[in-house]
Amino acid sequence: MKKHIAYLGIMAAVSAWVTSARAVPLEVFQVTDPIQDEWFMPQQVHELGTAGFPPGELISSLQVSWNNHIPCPKEYLGGGAVQVRITNLTGQDWVNGVWYVADTPETSLSNWDEWVGQFGFAPGQAFRIDNVGENTPLVYESMAYDNVFQAGETWEFIIQEYSNPRPGSLPSDFASVGLIGGGSLGDFLSTGSIIAVPEPSSVVLIALGGLVLLWRRRR
Repeated sequence: MKKHIAYLGIMAAVSAWVTSARAVPLEVFQVTDPIQDEWFMPQQVHELGTAGFPPGELISSLQVSWNNHIPCPKEYLGGGAVQVRITNLTGQDWVNGVWYVADTPETSLSNWDEWVGQFGFAPGQAFRIDNVGENTPLVYESMAYDNVFQAGETWEFIIQEYSNPRPGSLPSDFASVGLIGGGSLGDFLSTGSIIAVPEPSSVVLIALGGLVLLWRRRR
């Protein structure tokens, strides 16, 4: 009986890994020219989004009322801002950073840190969504205040002095996103991408899968 319970637990872990593996990584490049916070973004990332994204990259997105927090005072010119609410529906934690990247040349904002792009596309203004340093766009975490986008957690962050003159460029469409990832290519109304790096737990789950095979051989 104990062996059976252990087997079910291992299979559940492997099933979770298979689900998360449905996410498709993409390669990005970073132009190191910081005006606020300097950070390193790994080349292999995932794009998170709403419609058309696999379960391992799925979030929800909604524009909410701006709480008047100014993420980067030294770059603020007195304009408005957009506050965005995203909820992690991927079933995994994103502990190594979450970023907003502007997708189109028309999109502008004043709290960008560096430029980031996908190979084959022009880079866009980007910032890390966190509450440390000179640029602090992250204003709400529904779970622990630790800058980890946990499974099931809701974040709210601010894009300072956002503007995009294109018709149909809806602020609420930030997380269904366009040019950074293949999951949303063709969404011509989107103006920005949410990209992230997952927790390095896949190796552990692969090892558990090996235990399943070993257990079955010894059975």
